[in-house]
Amino acid sequence: MRWNGGTCVVFAAASILALAAGVGLSQERSKPAGAGFVDVHLHLKEGGWKQGGGRPQRNGQARDESGYEVAAKSLLEHMDRHGVAKGLLMPPPRDPQRKGESETPGLLEVARRYPDRLFVAAGGFELNPIIHETAPAKVTPELRVRFEREAERILADGAKAFGEMTALHLSFFDQHAFEECPPDHPLFLLLADIAARHDVPIDLHMEAVPKDMPLPPGFDRVSPNNPATLQANIPGLERLLAHERKARIVWQHIGWDNTGCMTVGLLRRLLAAHSNLFLALRVEERGRSMGGTPMPNRIVDRAGQIVPEWLDLLQEFPDRFVIGTDEFFCPPGGGKSPPQSFEETWNMVGQLPAELAAKIGRENAERIYRL
Repeated sequence: MRWNGGTCVVFAAASILALAAGVGLSQERSKPAGAGFVDVHLHLKEGGWKQGGGRPQRNGQARDESGYEVAAKSLLEHMDRHGVAKGLLMPPPRDPQRKGESETPGLLEVARRYPDRLFVAAGGFELNPIIHETAPAKVTPELRVRFEREAERILADGAKAFGEMTALHLSFFDQHAFEECPPDHPLFLLLADIAARHDVPIDLHMEAVPKDMPLPPGFDRVSPNNPATLQANIPGLERLLAHERKARIVWQHIGWDNTGCMTVGLLRRLLAAHSNLFLALRVEERGRSMGGTPMPNRIVDRAGQIVPEWLDLLQEFPDRFVIGTDEFFCPPGGGKSPPQSFEETWNMVGQLPAELAAKIGRENAERIYRL
């Protein structure tokens, strides 16, 4: 997840030439294809509007095609190439200082154009700032009522999950937010209650910190927003999981480890202890940490092949993994390109035995998110 206040500074690997030539996806081409896979963590960025980027008209007048719609066509083109039938769109986890205008209405609008292919998770703009701006001891009954009302509204609008929420988000540059709060914050526990009641999952972005630790090397150099010490969050995650066993928690970006603590051993222990924990896999092409050393605990080796201990973990818990590539798709000119993860992640799935690939690439996601 990479964003800069209210303006995304990312640009995913998109089919710019095709779009510039006016080649788009028709509704006929948007039918599920290939292996019917599901990607549970995707981002669209509006990136302005076509022909000068005027805002859409809400008074019934004709308007240019929105940036979300252009970005969605690029996304669908990528999905078709990799046999991905369905994708879950979501806003990033906004921090209290950068609330801005919610992306959720635009995402819901574009998802309605492709009802069999694109779905929406929400809460990153609406709920995440409330959690992060409120100290656990300051949660009042009135705030709980307001928070629950907003969560219920999100689901009534059509969201399939609460996301992207965060308990620990590191800053990668000076305009990039650092966010940290306990995973067992009272409002996270309340969100688990709401999610269980409505049978929807919670999408969670959280670096792994089993115990208090110094900031990983390199992060002090890239951004002044990161603190010198990170607080333990694995104990809080376990308390969140134990609070409401009917609440499905999908921990995102597994395999993209910025603390060095997201080990196969830790994940195996958590999966064995908590039946409501699910893990979304991600492989980024960047193979080095912020400190310049090889990225720790990657799912694939330097040649792009699955590491044996990871394959063992996937085979041990075949019903507990999904795919969340965390790729941003923008219109042409939408921003700078980050290291891509869409192709890298789906190429990894292509190495799995067919039955395991079907579970991790499609069946688990359809069950967990009720798609």
